[in-house]
Amino acid sequence: MDKDLILFDDLVRCVADGSATEEELRTLARMMRSDPRFAKRYALQMHVHALLTCQMGQEWPEAETAVTANGRDVWRWVAAAAAAVAVTALGWIWTLGLGGPRASRPGADCIATVVSSRHGQWADGREVTAGTVLLAGVWEWQGGLVELVTRDRTVLLVEAPASLEIVNALYARLLSGKLVVRMAEGCSGFVVETPKMTVLDLGTEFGVSVSPTGESQVQVYNGKVRAETAGKASRRELKAGESVRADEKGGLVEESYDEKRFIRRFPPVMIPGRPSGALYSRSRVETARVAYARRPVAADGDLSEWDRRAAFKSACAAPYAEAYWLEGLMMYDAANLYLAAHVGDPDPLCNAAPAGFEFAGGSVIVRVSTDPALGWPLKGTLVEDGPGSYRLNPLTAETTSDGIATLVMWHDAQAGRARLKLERGIDQHDQQVDPPGDWRGVFRKDADGRGYTLEYVIPWRLLKCGERPPRAGDTLAALWMVHWSDAEGRIARGQLVEVTNHQPHKGETTPPYCYFQNGPSWGRAVYLPEGE
Repeated sequence: MDKDLILFDDLVRCVADGSATEEELRTLARMMRSDPRFAKRYALQMHVHALLTCQMGQEWPEAETAVTANGRDVWRWVAAAAAAVAVTALGWIWTLGLGGPRASRPGADCIATVVSSRHGQWADGREVTAGTVLLAGVWEWQGGLVELVTRDRTVLLVEAPASLEIVNALYARLLSGKLVVRMAEGCSGFVVETPKMTVLDLGTEFGVSVSPTGESQVQVYNGKVRAETAGKASRRELKAGESVRADEKGGLVEESYDEKRFIRRFPPVMIPGRPSGALYSRSRVETARVAYARRPVAADGDLSEWDRRAAFKSACAAPYAEAYWLEGLMMYDAANLYLAAHVGDPDPLCNAAPAGFEFAGGSVIVRVSTDPALGWPLKGTLVEDGPGSYRLNPLTAETTSDGIATLVMWHDAQAGRARLKLERGIDQHDQQVDPPGDWRGVFRKDADGRGYTLEYVIPWRLLKCGERPPRAGDTLAALWMVHWSDAEGRIARGQLVEVTNHQPHKGETTPPYCYFQNGPSWGRAVYLPEGE
């Protein structure tokens, strides 16, 4: 045995007994990245150790002592394997994508294939097409419903917006969005990891979701799963008809079962003649002019009292610009912020999206800074924390300021009324749906059924700036987003991102669909003097 293998085995033993130092972990990860034989050896040794530990009734080492070939935590893979001893060792070697018959077959690099797409749209706006081969890595969708089949015949139904890291044919990390997993009859062992929870399939169909704020939830349709929170603070086996979410304290909290929480099958065929394909936009507007409201605003869907000279206009890229567009307006006075929009939409006011994903069923989102001390551009740069995973850096008093607000406005098709979701800070804390206060909102469908008008009155005191609201001459940050859905109000067709900083900081590479978490990407809102 050569010196490298001896060193490697010593490092693996340190990981197994929980004594590995940070430097030893980095060395181990570096060795696995440089030589595939080390990754395979690690998988085999850790799997055996996990099974022995489980059978002997010992405690699991802490998650912080785990490493993977790409330097990320995989101890939960091993924990899940040992917790389900019925899954064979050979199966878990395949799960880790290391060796076995599958690795020697032609096209073994292909882990999954797109078999169907309904309005599927990649993060860069390209349309998802059937037959696309997916290798290991992070895949991101801006809109639509996409069906994948792995080389082990597992069906993955991805509901966008979503970010999914495909590790191998039996393991995936859901970073955001919604995923339904349906295994072939007689098969089990698929693992879905989220930022707060890991779910092991025990022969079933289940759905997993990660909200934009990172909340993780699982719901079982058939069979059973084993759910475990990050750090193994809580573990539970779920059967069909049960649902839980991971809370902030590392526990698993029961949720009511909702048959419509996930899309399990493709909806009926699209209506002939309706446009399909990918919807996306390129920002045209950097500054929104906020006019002073010289007359009372009734919030009735009639914009006759609005100063249309301050409106801005944008549209999706061709050939969809004629059907999917936005005219946005902002006004203010001493008491309120006024928001209005006229939106082109062939399927208006049909939002039926579940809680946590209200925006995806068709919405207009306006993000505003109300604190002059925050200036423009905003601080709070979004950095890539790993493939497809982003975080605010730094998480400061500016990025968590209550002087920044997100206003999600949508028409609830089931309730038949306007709704409002309020979030504070770029970090989106203190979320409230239909917050208390005298805000008002209304939606009105266009006469031709191909668009709608919305009108909202938002008191400054609801935005926690009643004592010093924005005033004439202020230049503050703002960002607009519009989401469109299909006729059922469930599948996000795409989005328009507008009022953006066209000259972000040097080196800024944040994709538009992540601008809402990246302060320097927000555009300007200039508050005009009365009469201007």
